[in-house]
Amino acid sequence: MSNSKDAFINPRMLKWAREESGFSLEEAAKSYMSPEKLERAERGEEKLTFKQFLTIANRYKRPPAFFYLERPPPEKFFKNDFRTIESERVKFTPILRDEIQKIKEKRLLAVRFQDYDREYDYSYISSITLNQNPESVANKILQVVNLDMVEREKWNNKYDAFNEWKQRFENIGILIFQISDIDINEMRGFSIPEIPYPSIILNRSDSVLGRIFTLIHEFCHLMLKKGGICTLKPEDEIHFEIERFCNAATGAALVPKNALFKIKGVKRVDVPKNWEETELNRLKRVFWVSKEVILRRFLTLQKTSREFYNEKRKEWQGLPKPTQAGGPAHYKKILTGYSRNYINIALNAMRNGKITLHDLSYYLDMNLKHLSKLEENL
Repeated sequence: MSNSKDAFINPRMLKWAREESGFSLEEAAKSYMSPEKLERAERGEEKLTFKQFLTIANRYKRPPAFFYLERPPPEKFFKNDFRTIESERVKFTPILRDEIQKIKEKRLLAVRFQDYDREYDYSYISSITLNQNPESVANKILQVVNLDMVEREKWNNKYDAFNEWKQRFENIGILIFQISDIDINEMRGFSIPEIPYPSIILNRSDSVLGRIFTLIHEFCHLMLKKGGICTLKPEDEIHFEIERFCNAATGAALVPKNALFKIKGVKRVDVPKNWEETELNRLKRVFWVSKEVILRRFLTLQKTSREFYNEKRKEWQGLPKPTQAGGPAHYKKILTGYSRNYINIALNAMRNGKITLHDLSYYLDMNLKHLSKLEENL
């Protein structure tokens, strides 16, 4: 006999929501119930109490009404995800899935209140194909963001480089978000190639130079209109043509051939060379990229050998990762973590009574006591 405190939900929806959230039975059940009971509830053999149901619904980040639907919605994290064509369904950790969902909500806020921003030309979306030469795509990237080496030579450090690249992409209507607490082995970046406000998401756990590379790499995905999660692992180049293409175009945009060959001692190298660390470090500070990106360009341009590149790459990967200093002030984290156009849209929506202060706090991940400082520094 059923208890009046039982939740008469659709067992199919219960199982679907858990799997979509990325939880195993053990992870989902935690201390709320036994994994066995949850499994029986998913099979329709046992009912959850209403209290257990509400706890699970909250854990899965789903409204209670969702579990009364007859069938799962045709939901997909990414339209045109490049991985779905050539690989099995990608499994994301719950924390990454939660971040993806939040980013989608924040992008929709910008779409909803786009009248608080200027209009953008999104003709760069779906403007290239995999049949094009990565070198010509790199030139197109630099034209779209209106950035040349004359401007880049003014940068004093990697932070100047990152901030300027970020600003250039924001200027053409791209929302850029940075998220934390995600292992870079799971996600270096991802992109959402939808108009208006195509979006690029970066991992704060990555190095500054790594994020610069990912930023341009994800822009290539936008130009192809093929989004999805990117790890930038070597095996991805083996399995996915699109990753090889985006990596090649990114390297060419960051280290343009003409600019590289103007540097003394580079163009005249006519046989593959084993480059010294001092030479690579010098070039790293010219282009503000990692030594690996420099060496990969040399490999592409036949200025080094595959054996030397693989040897150095393995050596660099074996080095301990530098520890990152303490984070910036809270308002600065907001300014660097979100595009300024997005911040302005959210603030204007609040000022015009379209969203509440509580909503603003959610959409900017911000304690409201920092609001005045944020507005002063916009």
